[in-house]
Amino acid sequence: MRQSPSAALIALLLLFLAGSGESRACDGDTVLLNDDFSFADASWGQQSSGFAIKDGAAIIRPEPGHGYKALDNAFLFADADICVSVTALEVGKPEESAGGLIFWAQDYRNAFFLTLATNGYFKIGRMVNGSWVNPPLDWTQSDLIAQGAMRPNRLRLTIAGQTLAVGINDKPAARLRAQSPGPASLIGLYAESGETTDSWKFNDLRVTTLK
Repeated sequence: MRQSPSAALIALLLLFLAGSGESRACDGDTVLLNDDFSFADASWGQQSSGFAIKDGAAIIRPEPGHGYKALDNAFLFADADICVSVTALEVGKPEESAGGLIFWAQDYRNAFFLTLATNGYFKIGRMVNGSWVNPPLDWTQSDLIAQGAMRPNRLRLTIAGQTLAVGINDKPAARLRAQSPGPASLIGLYAESGETTDSWKFNDLRVTTLK
């Protein structure tokens, strides 16, 4: 049955609003951080063979069997919308390598981690006093993840009190509660290698207030 002009107009409007809802990720009223990695900001710490900022990206290359944490020590965040583009450049074994965001970080030994792997899984992990503890969200399969190397994935983490909402490539992936360490904390980037030295690239880190 053909729609009336008014019904068709309403349908188009609803589609437009739905589409623009996805595009509003990390587009709150106030931009708290917008790092395009156009220069080596000293707040990320010293650059090394494991961490470098160049050509509009942050590159992390952890040693085999290890993870590498890079914290932005210049900003503290409470409730926030955090987005970053994550790309695996070289990965030996997808099930042993991951890259993503650090959040609710008090320091390098106490933090939460939102990571994804190139085999289509993501996770929220937690480190306490330098040791991994039970993850708030263990490895979870998601068809939203673009699998394989050289395929960017857009990670989004919305923090509202104790509620965490995970988005992958502009689609909701998970929602859960976890214990916040306090009113404000650091964020950063994280990657881990398997048996070989894997490398991960990060672009367009953006933090805004909540809509």
